[in-house]
Amino acid sequence: MIFDRAITMAPDRFHVIKLAEYTTWGIGGSAAAAAVNSEEELIDTIKFLSKSSLPWVVLGRGSNMLAPSEGWHGVVVLLKGQLAEFSFNGTLLTAGGGAHLPSIAGVACSKGLSGLVFAVGIPGTTGGAIFMNAGAYGSSISEIVEEVKVLHSNGSIEYLTAKNCHFGYRSSVFQKNDSIILSMVLGLSEAGGSSSELRREAKDILQLRRQKFPLHAPNAGSVFRRPDNGPPPGKLIEDCGLKGYKQGGAMISTIHANFIENTGGATSSDVMKLIEYVITTVKQASGITLRREIRLLEEMI
Repeated sequence: MIFDRAITMAPDRFHVIKLAEYTTWGIGGSAAAAAVNSEEELIDTIKFLSKSSLPWVVLGRGSNMLAPSEGWHGVVVLLKGQLAEFSFNGTLLTAGGGAHLPSIAGVACSKGLSGLVFAVGIPGTTGGAIFMNAGAYGSSISEIVEEVKVLHSNGSIEYLTAKNCHFGYRSSVFQKNDSIILSMVLGLSEAGGSSSELRREAKDILQLRRQKFPLHAPNAGSVFRRPDNGPPPGKLIEDCGLKGYKQGGAMISTIHANFIENTGGATSSDVMKLIEYVITTVKQASGITLRREIRLLEEMI
């Protein structure tokens, strides 16, 4: 395994983790990991990985990703320390790529700052949110991006505007290159009322999410993207009578059909077989080909 080579080459840099503990699906075998606490450490680590020809990915909260149960042969880079901090300056929010998105959204609400309340229930990091252009309830993070600081594979650092990020529905330029999101500046606004109103809105959103989504079970959020021209994936899947359909320990949620739950002991193979079955069944029934919103770890290199 490559992760054994990584540990042998630099035991002071890398340690072994269980990917299941770093993904919201609770699925994944062993991999080498490097926890970095600053931009300097990150740059040094990436240089080492590139020089050593070791494949690597940056992993946030693993909330939109499926890791292989048999383990992964590369190195997982975890953004910690300074790279997970955030601060407010008036209506501007500066956050590291590893900062916890729901926590930031909650603090913003407490400060009476609007623009991020939609994210109170979205698991993940701010870097992951930028990468996927995360959104909910008619809002997305791209609407409040002022600037994104990125590290390119050649070691150079660049500051991008929202326009340069080429945001689309659940997409960004970062899905097409290997740049790392170091930090970002988000432009919020004064709510114009008391912070209690925003906190109430946040509470309502969290309650709605508990009613609509299977938050009781390990899952990775929406599995499929909404078709360009067609009903939501959940309706297409439900119309095929697939709610509750199981493959091993993976099950299509009975609460929302666009979610796959780990009912206990699900493997990455179980999930992929279930995804493929859903795609085939929906295609036969409706003529619509569903596309995955979740990403496979091995696709992220």
